[in-house]
Amino acid sequence: MCSMLGKFMLQRKINSKLAWIVLVAFLVGVIYLFSIEFLFFRQEIKNLTQEEKNITEGIIRKIQQEKVLYIIDKGNGNINSYQISLPQNSTVFSLLEELAKRENFKVESKVYEGMGVFVESIDGVKNGTEKKYWQYWVNSELPPVAADKKEVKKGDKVEWKFAPSPF
Repeated sequence: MCSMLGKFMLQRKINSKLAWIVLVAFLVGVIYLFSIEFLFFRQEIKNLTQEEKNITEGIIRKIQQEKVLYIIDKGNGNINSYQISLPQNSTVFSLLEELAKRENFKVESKVYEGMGVFVESIDGVKNGTEKKYWQYWVNSELPPVAADKKEVKKGDKVEWKFAPSPF
């Protein structure tokens, strides 16, 4: 009887340990499956986020190609940038005038016969102040013509800078 009781107790201990081993193996398997699912969904979210970013960047590029980036740098750290739709036959100066109307600031200029328009003041900032003058660049180049003679195309970047003259 004692040996039978011993066998029974031993069998119970073995079954109990076996049950714990099975339970632990089951939990490890569940945790493993959840971690794989988590990694899969994380990768899917990353892919969707990248796809959305690519689409957004494409839309922004298309908008930028259809408009003109217009920047006015007053030379004192005050820089304003605008996206402007491009009417037909636009020039650097015609866009500046359009922008002045839209944003409610004043542009003063003088026409020189045979040369074109010379901008003297933008939004109250006048040429000669601190030996600085208004100059414009198109696509990072200083054009050799007056602002009313320089045509602007879609996707161009126009910058007016109030800075010391390079001449």
